[in-house]
Amino acid sequence: MKMSKKAASTSTRLNHLLAELKQSKLRVTESRVAILEALVDHHGPFTIEEIHSQFTAKSCDLATVYRSMASLEKTGMVRRCEFGDGTARFELSERESHHHHHVICKRCRRVDVLDDCELKEIDRIAQKRGFAEISHSLEFFGVCPNCQK
Repeated sequence: MKMSKKAASTSTRLNHLLAELKQSKLRVTESRVAILEALVDHHGPFTIEEIHSQFTAKSCDLATVYRSMASLEKTGMVRRCEFGDGTARFELSERESHHHHHVICKRCRRVDVLDDCELKEIDRIAQKRGFAEISHSLEFFGVCPNCQK
């Protein structure tokens, strides 16, 4: 059976993440593989509870997801997103994914990804001022179409 381009890309990304996991001296456990696979398959950011809900209780309990996410965050493979509501959300880091921003509904907390970033010029301005390793984070807040009804 021939693998689709998307499935092949997902498999390649997962293999890259597993290799990075080994380089980080972390064990490649069934739960870490399942978490990384979920983050590759479904673009986040997700709360730990949302990640946990994708697994059966036997395969990965909530405490394991918390510990695994903390370990993956320390390696830089995942990043924590804080949107001012006291709930941490996680997604693959930009080095594992692509640069993007988010728009968050102020009512239901729905998070949509904004793939376009027009701030590269600001990064260049910072570089002209002698800064290195430039990065930025920008989140937008509004009311989603469902909450407007």
